[in-house]
Amino acid sequence: MALIPQSFIADLLNRVDIVDVVGQHVKLKKAGANFQGLCPFHSEKSPSFSVSPNKQFYHCFGCGAHGSAISFLMEYSGLGYVDAIEELARSAGLDVPREERSANDVARQQQAMALSEVMSSAADWYRQQLKGSTRAVEYLKGRGLTGEIAKRYALGYAPDGWQGLESVFGPYSNDEIAKTLVEGGLIIQGEQAEGAPVKRYDRFRDRIMFPIRNPKGQTIGFGGRILDQGEPKYLNSPETPLFSKGNTLYGLFEARQAIRAKEYVLVCEGYMDVVALAQLGFPNAVATLGTACTANHVRMLLRQTDKVVFSFDGDAAGQRAAQRALEACLPLMSDDKEIRFLFLPTEHDPDSYVRAYGEAAFEKVIKEAMSLSSFFFKVASEGHELTTPEGRAQTHHAAKPLLLSMPPIALRTQMLRELAIRTNTTPAELESFCGLSVVPAPVQTSPYQSAQVRSNYGQSNSNNSGNTNAMSGGNRQGAPWQASKGSAKRVATQVIEPPKAPMDLAEQILRVLIQFPHLGKALNETKRALALKAAEQRSANALTLMTDLLSQCDQVELIADESGKMTVGAGSFAMFQDQLSRSELASMYEVLRKRIMGSDVELEGASADLEGAFSKLEKAGLKQEMTEIAQKIAGGSASEQDKARYRELGEKLKFA
Repeated sequence: MALIPQSFIADLLNRVDIVDVVGQHVKLKKAGANFQGLCPFHSEKSPSFSVSPNKQFYHCFGCGAHGSAISFLMEYSGLGYVDAIEELARSAGLDVPREERSANDVARQQQAMALSEVMSSAADWYRQQLKGSTRAVEYLKGRGLTGEIAKRYALGYAPDGWQGLESVFGPYSNDEIAKTLVEGGLIIQGEQAEGAPVKRYDRFRDRIMFPIRNPKGQTIGFGGRILDQGEPKYLNSPETPLFSKGNTLYGLFEARQAIRAKEYVLVCEGYMDVVALAQLGFPNAVATLGTACTANHVRMLLRQTDKVVFSFDGDAAGQRAAQRALEACLPLMSDDKEIRFLFLPTEHDPDSYVRAYGEAAFEKVIKEAMSLSSFFFKVASEGHELTTPEGRAQTHHAAKPLLLSMPPIALRTQMLRELAIRTNTTPAELESFCGLSVVPAPVQTSPYQSAQVRSNYGQSNSNNSGNTNAMSGGNRQGAPWQASKGSAKRVATQVIEPPKAPMDLAEQILRVLIQFPHLGKALNETKRALALKAAEQRSANALTLMTDLLSQCDQVELIADESGKMTVGAGSFAMFQDQLSRSELASMYEVLRKRIMGSDVELEGASADLEGAFSKLEKAGLKQEMTEIAQKIAGGSASEQDKARYRELGEKLKFA
């Protein structure tokens, strides 16, 4: 991909108005500080799509679509990152500069362009051949396909010849032509015997051709189905610089609008399933390309919709494919997504099932498809007898890697609790076995421990009414290290459980920094350490997100506003949001974004919230340290320095 300077992208986003960009495709109305309209990425009757002119960002509260002007063009028009930037630059009257690239970068780009042109020309030729082949047309009609569907999916036909593409590209004896065709997977080059000419021939012969298109609609590969009996029944393009099976879904380009309209995507196993289902009223179907479902496939699907239904054959091979899909889905799950698994009778594929029982019956089995959690329990307990300790232990063993692969969401908690019930164990025991974070049970306290200790331990009470504040100077009887051995232990045990910072402080800091990243850029090392510690107490993912967020905050560019205050430019802010939304923890970031998008929190209020969070964290840290010293006092190992520090902490907490 061509290298575009980041400074140009930031300047471009500062120059364009996202309201104008989105407004060319979506009817927007003013709603407070923002604009609202019907989401272009899913079907809805009341507007949940919000565009913020201040933040130069859009967000849909219905389907979760979000991003900058660049992201909008990528999602709405199916453009790649560079193409979206170029389109936006043209609208702003700017030329896109390119940073100096290495010779390898230039060569790769030239290779990709040459391959793209070749694939497009081949697809055009195959379509022309279909029109002239009565036999191929009759085959498609026999499968119930109309000319309209064939046109929508750009179906073609590869004639039964060895050098058919020579009529398009010239003789295969031309090494330069042959090299590009071999790289694109269109022809095969055989082994060359010494002194003999090189054998080159068409990969696809006497096959119905299914062009595989990328999100921009460009042909990047082919699938071919043989017309008569023979093996392999389906033949795919090999991996090329343009085409990767693990990163491509057949039919996604054609199905995008239907997926949004139907609000789910149906994932099948073959090309013919996709086009046949489109003919039968299910144009929201896509297919993997002769390979297992990958995490990248799942990411692509979840960008389009919140609901995915995988359709597999009911045989052993279908079960194995479904399990691989489950493994790919679990790490990417969030509580607002729904994934189901549909297993048809072994004698049916989706096409034959709809033809046998009708569209309504197929809709019914889709709605009744097995939920992700149900399939998880099936996989984990397969072949294990839950009435025996051994069978339950084997089920735990099978479930452990699946549970560990999931993010810490509510669904994982619910699945773990359900598994505990099914295996006659407790959630805490199962969490411990899996190595998941366990919420500690409440500590059993004595009557002495039930009272909360004041930070000012020398304050007079009913037992020592004559004592003065030990913190004000002098060792008074009320100080814990001067009390009797029993009372010292009581004082120490009162604070044996260190006070913890409220769980929402980490989220409060994250939410402020997401809205005002320049506040994060200004944090000193002490506050950064407090923020990271608060996130660590919450979860490992929160810690990772806080670390990434602080790193991204450091990279934003500051500009002076009209009043002279430093803030983040709209372009830099949009890039900041884009980078976060593409991070490994995008799902957690998305939850926070949904809570803040559309809020009109002012900078002053956000600054106060941030300072308040750090103040509470600092106070919790002081209490933690005080508790640790109290433990030493109770055990008789406290030094004079410890005791002095204890008094100092008490004084600080009194005024905190």
